[in-house]
Order: sequence, then structure tokens, then C-alpha cells
Amino acid sequence: MSAPIWLNTNLVRLRKAVLCANCEVISEDLNGHCASCGSQSLLSLSRVLGGTVESAVPVGFAASAGAVSDQECVRSLSAACLAA
Repeated sequence: MSAPIWLNTNLVRLRKAVLCANCEVISEDLNGHCASCGSQSLLSLSRVLGGTVESAVPVGFAASAGAVSDQECVRSLSAACLAA
């Protein structure tokens, strides 16, 4: 089965996607200005979401105040796999 063709869609890579605080439109970063209204009040979605899917750290184990070591992550994942 082939993927459906979406007409009138705009695709933006995560690393270039920004949310405009002024008009609330997601667009591609164009030299620091919103593609819709021209505002400079932009929020990088890649930074908000913690990077790209290709990042080395799994999203569930992203750095936080209660961060755990890589070894603890591997043990947790291994235990979860064995339990399943």
C-alpha cells in the first residue's frame, strides 16, 4: 500500500520549524522572521521538543533535574524488555 498523497500541505523540517508568538503559525525560519506576519517573536520547535529524532539521547531519558546515567537507562530498558 502506498502512502496517501496530501495536497496543499507544507512540510517543514523540525530543525527549521519555528512557532510565531505573534500570529501562532508554524513555519520555516526565514532569517529570524515569521513567514506569515514578519514578526521576530519566534520559538524554535526543535529546542522546545529536545532536538531531532536522530539525537543520541532517547526522548524519555532527556537531561532533566532527575537525570539518570546511561547505564541506568540501559538497565531499565533491558528490564522492561524482559518483563514484556
